[in-house]
Amino acid sequence: MRLICGLLRLDGGPASPTTVAAMAAAMTAPGLAPRLAVRCDGPVGLGVLAFSRAHAAAVVADGALLLAADARLDDAGEAPEAILARAIGTAGPDFPDRVDGDFAVAAWDGARRRLLLGRDAFGVRPLAYALRSGRWFAFASLPKGLHGAGLAAADYDPAELAALFLQVYHRGAATGFREIRMLPAGCSLSIAADDGVPRLCRAFAPDPATVGRWRGSADEAAETLRILADAAVRARLPATGPAAAHLSGGLDSSPVAVLAARALRERGDRLLALSWSSPLTPDRPGRDEAAMAAAVLAAEPGMIHRDFPYGLPLPDRGFDPDWPTDPIHAHLDLSTAAAAAFGAGVVLSGVGGDQAASYDGRHPYLALLTAGRIGRLVRELPARAEADGVGLARAIHGRLLRPALFGRDGGARRQALTAERARFLVPALRAVAPDLALPRQLDGFRPEDRVGAVLDNHLPSRCTEMAFAGARHGVAFAFPLLDRRLVEFALGLPLHLMVDEGLARQPWRRAMRGVLPEAVRLSPHKLGGSDPRHVRLAAHAPALIAEAAALKRHDAATAIVDLDRVAAVLALLGRADGPPAAVLNGAARALSLARNLARMADQSKLASST
Repeated sequence: MRLICGLLRLDGGPASPTTVAAMAAAMTAPGLAPRLAVRCDGPVGLGVLAFSRAHAAAVVADGALLLAADARLDDAGEAPEAILARAIGTAGPDFPDRVDGDFAVAAWDGARRRLLLGRDAFGVRPLAYALRSGRWFAFASLPKGLHGAGLAAADYDPAELAALFLQVYHRGAATGFREIRMLPAGCSLSIAADDGVPRLCRAFAPDPATVGRWRGSADEAAETLRILADAAVRARLPATGPAAAHLSGGLDSSPVAVLAARALRERGDRLLALSWSSPLTPDRPGRDEAAMAAAVLAAEPGMIHRDFPYGLPLPDRGFDPDWPTDPIHAHLDLSTAAAAAFGAGVVLSGVGGDQAASYDGRHPYLALLTAGRIGRLVRELPARAEADGVGLARAIHGRLLRPALFGRDGGARRQALTAERARFLVPALRAVAPDLALPRQLDGFRPEDRVGAVLDNHLPSRCTEMAFAGARHGVAFAFPLLDRRLVEFALGLPLHLMVDEGLARQPWRRAMRGVLPEAVRLSPHKLGGSDPRHVRLAAHAPALIAEAAALKRHDAATAIVDLDRVAAVLALLGRADGPPAAVLNGAARALSLARNLARMADQSKLASST
């Protein structure tokens, strides 16, 4: 794992290695001792932190460029910095579109006195930046590398935090901080020392005209997907030693874990499979993924398995100032710590499968009808009825007629739930937070739906959240299903191949024959971890209500969270006639945000006083 940081002085002064070292220190979690390389050249200073013995800490000179890179590129036969430097030389600001792999890079061209930043197509590696006009432009893998070193204020942006609370992830350049931006996925940013004006360039942008243009059979498509997926997993495994992988039991994480375990077994290494579950009986019997994960483990006995309970947002949990809406030391953090203790420098995740390889768009049978694929529709509806265990008339009503008449029903329900959660925000933010919302995802099978699923979505922010967890433990995250070759091939698949054998999410399911147990491969439902968290929270209700009352004294908390509303809803925990579980859980999460805002404000006051 690597992190990068640096700055460009805009006031004519020389960059100081001490400043770069302070940025690196701000990104280094307690207990970790990464190696640090710093290099300064006039107004610019660059730094690279390496947490793994497999990665060197080096700021690399290549021709006219100095490069600080956090990169894992698909071309393993050449140094990443050399590949990136060549792409910059030939494509300039468009270089992120010319490099396949995961990267965040800063390149200084001393002759042109220009700094160029770039981030990979899907935002796997994070890169934040801040500008103080006429003084400096600074960048770092983690926002704390900026605000922790005094190069940007640690002041939160209330609207961005409100949007993060409502939708779990940031959109685009948002970080939650007023002065800090995240470089969007697939973009570059250039800034010259002479004018100090940042120029953003979108380099990666799939063309909707290419969507669905691939021609071949279902078996040929499945074979290609299987080959690409296996290559993507192997490319992201460490050269030596063990690895870890998330295992939910779903269609995305399960094949990643299985393919990784098999590749590691070939060389005598092992995989640690990490699952998350509820300590209570799921509130959706028969629809929880735990049984699916157990089936995968039974079929691949060489995996070592650890399971972690979903955490509760309680006062004893720590928090990361770069992600203040949720506590750390919960399931993601604990499982990442377990991977580090296992000696795994990389944790593989199935994130991104829904958006491309196993595309999970809404209303596939309606899409077949709209596209005029009547023959396929007539064949697939009876097969779907059989898979669901219902009569044909019911399948036609549920899978075709109802979406045709009320296609936005699910969206309306989600909007109503979002509006209910928004009531935990102060009135001024209830109106502005929706303006920062992510667009609806997986809304259908039109080319613009499928391109939007990989271009303007939550994936970069989700990858960033995991990168924050990895940085706390010196572990990198990798996402094989966000492999660019795999994503672009999946985008090319035509609609009629995506519904087959009575099931959607094809031909990925067909590709996973021999990889997944049939019960997992052919499961007709999109499941997901199920945790009756509100039941577990009921025992803590008195303490949480008292905390909400105490937090009303903190301006930082009351500027964003309506603590009276939070306390009123928490008082309904454990009652049979209480509000829906999502609302109760939202109240606890709002309290967690208020708590963390108050803590951050207290820490800032303490730092300023010393």
